[in-house]
Amino acid sequence: MHNYKLLKPLLILLQTRSLTESAHKLNVTQSAMSRTLAQIREAFADPILVRQGKGFVVTARGEELLKQLPLIIESLDKLYAAEQFEPKECTREFRLAYTAFLSEHIAPLICLELEKQAPKSSLHSLLWQQQNLGSMLEDSVELLATTLDTFPENIHGKKLIQDEYVVVMNKDNSLANKPLAITDYLDAKHITVHGMQEMKQAVKQVFVEHQQSRQILAKVPSFDSAMEVVRRSKALITAPLHIAGNYPDLHIAKLPFRLPSHSYYLLWHAKHQKDLSHRWFRELCFKCLQIYLKDAQARGHKRLS
Repeated sequence: MHNYKLLKPLLILLQTRSLTESAHKLNVTQSAMSRTLAQIREAFADPILVRQGKGFVVTARGEELLKQLPLIIESLDKLYAAEQFEPKECTREFRLAYTAFLSEHIAPLICLELEKQAPKSSLHSLLWQQQNLGSMLEDSVELLATTLDTFPENIHGKKLIQDEYVVVMNKDNSLANKPLAITDYLDAKHITVHGMQEMKQAVKQVFVEHQQSRQILAKVPSFDSAMEVVRRSKALITAPLHIAGNYPDLHIAKLPFRLPSHSYYLLWHAKHQKDLSHRWFRELCFKCLQIYLKDAQARGHKRLS
């Protein structure tokens, strides 16, 4: 195997044509420089420098190497140079996935920031459908916004906020005029959104404990469509508070039973941890998402009864 550590001493020897000066430039002893020259001669099967009087002359092979080495060494040095990132010059397509727990309003917010800070970049957003977390973050997307609070060792993450569940209904619903009782909740019809399995299982357990079956009016793909059904019916939907905060024309009530709170996280694969453009994108997303979630949650709190 070739010893690439010899290239820099070789270049200096060819430039100075002096063991003494080369040793000084490399901060080594002259005897060490002589041993290095011997290694160079063996590696290249050529004398490289031939003594003439008090100095050296360069062989034809040495002259050829002198022409090539500066660019080669410069290229090698660039491999170790610190990575640079300039958002305005970034042309990367960033891929962000999120669960049904998060409003689709987040994509436009992030696009607005990308347009301001990295106008040549783009966003590819998609809904996460409970695929394998590790392989998805390694191969398909660069960031995932989700409620998961346990994830594999090779996944990094930051907590965005902690949220709670509430009940949302039409303001004209008779249940909006009083504190929501457990019997009201059990007897009502409900809207559910695809996904959100842990919350659904917890609610299902409440019905089991009261020996009742949950009446489902509709199962829909998104909260936007769910809230539209709520507007036009007497059905209830159990939703995260920050989601409810986005619909000012609807009534928000406290749950008549206890559900565990949940947290939102921004996750990414370990292979992206040191990637400068990825770090910039995830910091941008984290800031946008956290501000958005906290604001929506605060709006919901103001209307919670």
